[in-house]
Amino acid sequence: MISRSNPVISSRAVDFLLATQDASGGWAYGRAQTPCVEATSAAMLALMHEQNAIAASRRGLAWLEAAQNPDGGWGFCVGDTESGWATAWALLALGPMSENSNAVRRARDWLKDTPVYHTLDDKLQAEYQRIASIDLSLRGWPWLPAQASWVEPTALAILALSRWPDEGRVAEAMQYLSDRRCRGGGWNVGNPIMLGAQLPPRAVPTALVLLALSGPAPERSMNEDLQALRDDMRGDGGALALAWGLVALHAHETDDSAGAKLLAELQGADGGWNGNPYQTSIAILAQKDLSWLNR
Repeated sequence: MISRSNPVISSRAVDFLLATQDASGGWAYGRAQTPCVEATSAAMLALMHEQNAIAASRRGLAWLEAAQNPDGGWGFCVGDTESGWATAWALLALGPMSENSNAVRRARDWLKDTPVYHTLDDKLQAEYQRIASIDLSLRGWPWLPAQASWVEPTALAILALSRWPDEGRVAEAMQYLSDRRCRGGGWNVGNPIMLGAQLPPRAVPTALVLLALSGPAPERSMNEDLQALRDDMRGDGGALALAWGLVALHAHETDDSAGAKLLAELQGADGGWNGNPYQTSIAILAQKDLSWLNR
């Protein structure tokens, strides 16, 4: 990983996060923007075990706990009362810091019980098989409750619940991810086929799925998936694709020195990536070990 060759990169990135923390304690996707759950959670994971970030992490923890909705979940930001996919991010961040807290217990229950659209109707099943070659009886996780499953929120939920797995729900979600694999390896945001056309895998959803599989079911990932990740993270060339790709490859005990070099070259003069605390946080995680995962 790039931290092994140039630790200065990580140090400057940490300084960028400390400088971009909002006065409220949260982080946003850019300076002077409204803090949100995803960026705040990612920043807290990136700052974990950083001795000069203890105070900032505590403020981030307080921000997350204050943003929790009465139902136990989180919306996109403070004031968003519709809990959804961001709950997985908050649980990922809070788990290592306050595993037995009331906030964590409520979040875990909310995530495990999230309703998702699926069907056992034979006619509907046949139609979805014809259109998209998918099994609509399998439940993953949706972006918002009662919607259809999508790849990224499913992978995030599995990661968030990995300390306290609900074997039935998580096992079914693993089947869902296998069912949505693209032909030739990797994943995109949803269906692998639409109206007869094969859809291409993309780096970020593929990386998140490979991360989710790396703990409970590494046997479900294939060499084709890792190659699809390498191909698209370099083809995309963006900081997020490269950073998530490196994290996932690390989880599978492999690396990509060319991808790491590309990511390092994208770091800005301010120490961040694209002036974005979320992207910077994932770039930092690409340079760390995997202790931030709830395992």
